[in-house]
Amino acid sequence: MELQEEKNPFGIVAVRQGDALCDLCRAAGVPELAVIRLNKLARPPEEGELLLFPEGRFIVSAAKAGDTPASLCAAYGMRAEEFALFNGTELFPGQEILLRKKE
Repeated sequence: MELQEEKNPFGIVAVRQGDALCDLCRAAGVPELAVIRLNKLARPPEEGELLLFPEGRFIVSAAKAGDTPASLCAAYGMRAEEFALFNGTELFPGQEILLRKKE
């Protein structure tokens, strides 16, 4: 289970027998939540399934009272479409959200 960026420029990973999502995500340096939401996973991935991995670095955080998608997009350099893909369009305090890691 080795991810090599130069051989995988699109962030597509084929699940092999014995691969666990947590191990694939750890190897790629991507939060599991990002892969789950990007691929709309409702169950563990199966052998042969292709998974999309997001480009860039993300952090998992919790929404606070007063946070809005627009304010978080501005603060973390995300486009509204990208934010909605990972987090939806409505926020509530305590909701787990994915944000781009500030470089």
